[in-house]
Amino acid sequence: MTRSIFWAKPNQIYEDHILAAFHAWKSTVSAKSNLINRLCKLYEFSEDRFLKSSLLTVVLHDIGKNIEPFQNMMDAKQKGLGFDYRENYRHELESFSFVFRGAMALSSQEGGTLLGEIPLEALAVLGHHKRIDPSLESFHREGVSNKPLICKEGMISALSLAKEIFKVEGYNFPEVPIHEYNPYNEVRNLIGYEGIFSKIYDREKDTDSVRTTYSLLKAILHYSDWLGSAGTDMPYSIKISADNLFKEIEFRCIEKKITFTALKPFQQVCAETKGDVIAVAPTGSGKTEAALFWALNNIQELNDAKLIYLLPTMVTANSIFIRLEAYLGKGKVGLSHSTATFMRENEEENPNGRTVLFDKSFIKPATVATVDQLLTAGFNTGKWTLIETNVANSVVIIDEIHSYDHWTLGLIIESLIHFSKLGTRFMLMSATLPNYLVELFIEVLPNAKVIRDETLLMSCRNQYRTFDKLINDAIPEITRSVMAGKKTLVVVNNVAKCQELYKNLENLNPLCYHSKFIFDDRRKKEALVDTSNLLIATQVVEVSLDIDFDVMFTECAPPDALVQRSGRINRRREKTDSWIYIFQSSKISEKIYDKDATGLLSRSFEIFKNSSQRLTESDLISIVENIYTDIDIKNSEKFIDARKRYTVVQDTQMGIFDNPNKFEDKTRKEDYLQVPVIPSQFKHQVLDPKFPPSKRRLYELKMPYWYVCKHKDICDGITFCEMKYDSDIGASFSEDAEVSSMII
Repeated sequence: MTRSIFWAKPNQIYEDHILAAFHAWKSTVSAKSNLINRLCKLYEFSEDRFLKSSLLTVVLHDIGKNIEPFQNMMDAKQKGLGFDYRENYRHELESFSFVFRGAMALSSQEGGTLLGEIPLEALAVLGHHKRIDPSLESFHREGVSNKPLICKEGMISALSLAKEIFKVEGYNFPEVPIHEYNPYNEVRNLIGYEGIFSKIYDREKDTDSVRTTYSLLKAILHYSDWLGSAGTDMPYSIKISADNLFKEIEFRCIEKKITFTALKPFQQVCAETKGDVIAVAPTGSGKTEAALFWALNNIQELNDAKLIYLLPTMVTANSIFIRLEAYLGKGKVGLSHSTATFMRENEEENPNGRTVLFDKSFIKPATVATVDQLLTAGFNTGKWTLIETNVANSVVIIDEIHSYDHWTLGLIIESLIHFSKLGTRFMLMSATLPNYLVELFIEVLPNAKVIRDETLLMSCRNQYRTFDKLINDAIPEITRSVMAGKKTLVVVNNVAKCQELYKNLENLNPLCYHSKFIFDDRRKKEALVDTSNLLIATQVVEVSLDIDFDVMFTECAPPDALVQRSGRINRRREKTDSWIYIFQSSKISEKIYDKDATGLLSRSFEIFKNSSQRLTESDLISIVENIYTDIDIKNSEKFIDARKRYTVVQDTQMGIFDNPNKFEDKTRKEDYLQVPVIPSQFKHQVLDPKFPPSKRRLYELKMPYWYVCKHKDICDGITFCEMKYDSDIGASFSEDAEVSSMII
């Protein structure tokens, strides 16, 4: 079949797409110039050499679309006809063969490959749509089919266009022949199980250079391809000035009836600091705003870097996302976590139609995410090359840094080391940061400035009182507090106790809030949390929620957790009669918080019991230090194992492969494994043919693995689970009361 026009997409001819991708490449390499320059110095290749390799991937990434199957598919789509996708052939596989030859020719022309013996350019193109690994699973169809017929005129035109683009940049385009080799066989011989790639990789002296350079090449190609396809530019960095940010904060304070006339001393010091920061300040000090001013200062010095804001939970990420969008502008902030899609379901899609994809890839000028989104990238899963490249040479805020277990802290430490080499600047924040953690972080960020909010050290936000009884005995006092018109918060250590107290206090119209609600119900409750007069909750209220109550009744917990919970009471320090009532912890609490039977909870209760009623912020810091004085995190087995895990996984994946074991490597270690399921009562609704598959996660929650094994019902690949579920109190079950009550 003779063709005069060759298509890259149903609505975009090949030439237009490549020229648009080239335009996006120009702006992308300009935005990432600092990172490119840093890698060139780190791995000893010239910037000019890198740009030639990068441009090669862009001008040839879609040359494989000039084949009969792909053009037939475009014909069918343009005419609104059906197309048998079994007849298609992965265009990036065909492109690989051309880029591979281009990379070899470029090597001869330039006197050497970009890095070692590995054709990184060809591998970046091969993996720019599908996962690549030695199994070649993404190209199984092509492995058992014949090589497709090429459109010779299209190939000639594509190579001519590539040559012209190189000429525009002042480069000589390498000679790339039009050939009839079988690209699947070439890929198999290179990276298949019997291929030579593993031998080449083993000869590399610095394997980290392979992974990092590959990530940058592939990420720039993604930027060029996606933005070229969308026909739009994406602002790379936040452009708001410190003065305008001040005005936005002032406006928000007026809305919330908070007095704000100037930055606090703590905020001012953060705003003026360049480089890494460890910020320790009580809840209500304005840490978020301090972090933003620090970020703007450092973004400018890094030549328009990105802002990445990481938090421990989805709930806290959602809260900060809303705040940052108000400050920085709608559409400028991405949100990335497992249910982030539903935060945007009532919004209009951005004109480029790629909001979710850009959010997951940290492409927006600012991104709010759970820390897991960054840590998972270290295991080569998801859009890891983009995340790695976008975090490099950016400013990263990790909030509530105290709240992670030893395993996750080990992964965070390795990430700090890795990204610091790539120019990333970090601000680690917490209201309660024991000295052993401060010392740990300073070891890997030796130039970090420790900034503490000294102005509030001698202030007393709340009064504290302990009771030698269980929290069930507090029901009369809780009732009197609510009836007296006080906004009352009750915090317990597990879901079953939360549900029990809700039922006992149901006449007071409480709000029950914990982790065992389906997503749809949980987000409805989040909207009501701050306006509730009686909130009964679990640990989910401890971090980053901007809520303000008058009094709290709480089960005893570790001291830092109690301080975090207390931060939800008299948050703005405007009240004179706010109380924290601490009750004895239950046996279940000890199994949750003190698995090694160290007496953590009893010691925590005793130290509060023997302290003054009026505790200053300095007193609370001392209590935390006293309890954790003997912690030896460096010799913790989980911490040590976590620090080794990235190296093991990345070596297994030989730097460049996508990890097929998506759920094997975890960012959080769970001694009590829980898995996502849909309560069986929603089965009919979810299986309705008209129900969109994308909405299934609205009905998910996590339940214990042992329970799911006994009560699961898998239909159409969806795991349903029989349980008691109520939109007011969430999920529960009765087979094993003790284990059930441990769910947090």
